Parts: sequence; structure tokens; C-alpha cells
Amino acid sequence: MRRSIQQIMALNNGRAVYNDSRMLVFDHPDECWFHSADFRLHVWSHGALLEEERVPSPAAARERVFLVQKLDGLYVDIALFESTAIITRGSFGGRCTQASLKPTDVEALAAHYRKLGFQHVYGWNVSRERLLKRELRLTQPGLLRAEQMQVDGAVRLTVSTRVVGTEKTVAEERTSFASREEAVAAAEQRLFALEQEGLSPFTLSMPQSTQVNPEPPGLPPVALTAFARPETPHAAVDAAVARLAELHHKLRAGHFIVELLQPDTDRDRLDSMGHGSRFFRDLHAERFGRWLRPAEAPTEGSSFEYFVRRYGTATWVVKWAGKVPTHYSGNVSGGGQCVLEVNADEYNVEELANHLEQPLPGMAEAHVFHGGWHDGLSFIFDRRTRTPEGEFGIHEFDENDPGASWPEQPLAPDEIQPFGFWLFDRVEAICQTLVPELLKAQPPPSHAGA
Repeated sequence: MRRSIQQIMALNNGRAVYNDSRMLVFDHPDECWFHSADFRLHVWSHGALLEEERVPSPAAARERVFLVQKLDGLYVDIALFESTAIITRGSFGGRCTQASLKPTDVEALAAHYRKLGFQHVYGWNVSRERLLKRELRLTQPGLLRAEQMQVDGAVRLTVSTRVVGTEKTVAEERTSFASREEAVAAAEQRLFALEQEGLSPFTLSMPQSTQVNPEPPGLPPVALTAFARPETPHAAVDAAVARLAELHHKLRAGHFIVELLQPDTDRDRLDSMGHGSRFFRDLHAERFGRWLRPAEAPTEGSSFEYFVRRYGTATWVVKWAGKVPTHYSGNVSGGGQCVLEVNADEYNVEELANHLEQPLPGMAEAHVFHGGWHDGLSFIFDRRTRTPEGEFGIHEFDENDPGASWPEQPLAPDEIQPFGFWLFDRVEAICQTLVPELLKAQPPPSHAGA
């Protein structure tokens, strides 16, 4: 259950907090990250409130324990020194806050964040392809100084920016070392020197690498079923649903299938995706749980009719889809970002057809069955021709330009791809791009069932 603004204000000692959607950064019964009224990052952890501050480093860090929560773009950076440690909590591209730490507490604190779904990576790269770029800043009247630093392979790259009045200068320094270890040590020394000059940590980001970097320890592989392409359209419908159900159950972070959730018993999963609101639950009230008890349905008629009788709808909601296009479910903000949404009663295309300046033959009798019509990500049945089994031709559909993909002549029956095969192929194609991203977002195994 996500905390209310009143509950967060209580954690903030009764003081106001930033009152919009960016107020709450991370919410767990044991820990809460939120923005104060002046948009500073505050962290309530283990019953104590940590307000945004900066802790000067006593020396160059000799080691870092770095953890990321990829789904929400959060990090915990613990820099170790001879007799102390500094923990920095923050969001990539956002604010951060620091606190001093006893070296003897580091192991327990790292275990605490692993339990919360954070994963160990390296202090200067989160993967083979993604680096950690650290930015420090110094702001004085009439002067802004920013220093960005990253280590890519055995190369240290520093970008220095100065803004004096209205004049801005940018300088880049690229230094190669004999090994990555030497490059990291030099970067740590440079960070300490910048702090000595008055700069302090500002933000972190994850740029693309160009050199060879070590791969942080990965999570155990997730075994997914290798579905062979079914022989019949009706079997293809069942296989597509089975694939989605497997992903829903095995990869529990970053996405869900609405039809496999119950709004009460699965509240934590809805909350983790930011969809615990009454609006979302009311919008999808008729879709929740429909696949938990699929109806018995005869395999007669078209495969779309079979899908509707047996499963009703398909609503695949994601938090972040990478390169897979998404649309609002039902084309309503707050309905969730979908990569797939099949619904028999999706759109009144007859009303659209009657208002077109240039009539489109057969459009008024067509049937939009996939969401995203306002974004050009929808699909439509052309009902001018059909196969002996009742399958219709499938085309893309965009409300803003309905004629763009609408053929002047309908497909011949022997050219029509049955809906079941279309659905199976589309699910598998989305999986090719989306599943690798979902795998990166999964929490460590110790947290997977929490």
C-alpha cells in the first residue's frame, strides 16, 4: 500500500513535502524516499529521517559497494575509506543525499538493500554497455562549475563546464591508463581533489559505453518455455496466452497482465507499478482475473471469436518498455502503458467513418480490436472478405490517418492471416525486445518472492 501524502508528511516530522507525482521516489514498509517541499531528497530508513546533505570525503575512496534498483532508476553508493564510509542514496538523473556510516555496518546495509530489490553492480559501470557518470557541482554567485567523470574500459573521461555570468566554456579531457584498475583509482583521486576544491556530488547518469567493460554478476537465468508455432489458429491463441502467463509469473517486476491479477490480493504488485489507484482499478474492473478461470470454449468459428469467448481481453501493462512502443490502455491517461491490448469492444469505427471527408470503402463495417488507436498503434479487422472459418484481414489503424494502412481492395481469403497466428507472432515479437529489458529489472532472487 503506497503511503499517502499525510503519512509521508508524518515521516518528514510534520513538514510539507513536494506535492505532485514526483513526491514519492521509493516506498517500502521499511524505507521511504521522498522529496521535501523544496525538492530535496529525504530518506526515512529504519525509523530515522535523513535529510539531503553532503558529507565531505576524507580521502579517495579505496572501494565502493554500489547497488541499483533498475526498475525505478535508484542507486545506493557506499564509498569505503580507512576508518569510515559514506552512503549516497539517489535516483539516476535526480537528487541524492549522503550520510556517514560505520564500516562495520556496510555488510548489513547492503543486505538490507538487496532485500528491497537492489542489485550489486560495479562502482563505475552498471553493465557491460552502461557506465556510471558522476557529476559534481559548485554554485556561487555568478559562477556555476560542473565536473562530469566516467571510466570506460581503461579510459578516464572528464568534462568540465564553467558558466561565468553569461559565458560558458566546456573542456573535455580523455586519459588512457594501462589498466581499468588504474583508471578507476585515478578517477577516485580526481573526485577527492574536486571535493577539496569545493565541489560536491550532484547527480549520476548511465551513458553508453564504447570500450570493453566488465560485466557485473548477473542474476540466475530465467528458464522460459520454447513455444513451437502452433498448427492451428485456436491453438495459437492458447499458446500466446500461455506465454504471457509465464512471463507474468516468472518475471514479476516491471510488467503484469491485468487479467491475471486480483486488485485486492495483488495490491503490492499494482503499487510497485504505480497503479494502485481507484481510477486504475475501476477502469479495469471487468478485466481483472479473467484468465484465472478461463471459460470452456468450443474451437469453432474464428480464432478471434474463440479468444473472446475463452479469455475476453488481453491487457499487458509495462512500467518501461525500452524500444517497444506503448500506448495508454483505453487511450486514457492513468490506464497504464500497454504493449498489447486486445478488446472486442475497443472503438466505434462507424462514427469515425461517417465523418471522413474522403470515404474509405468498408471502413464503417470494420472492427478495431487493439488499443492505441490515438497513437497509431492499433489494429483493425477488414470485414469485406473472410476465410471459410470466419477470419478477417488485419491491418494497422490510426485514428488520425485511418486511410494510411487501409487497402482500397480487401485481401483475398487465401491471403488472410488468422487472428490466432497474428496474436502468437505479435507476442513473440514483443518478447524478443521486451524480455531482455524485463530481465534487467528483476530483483535479486532473495527478494523475488517478497
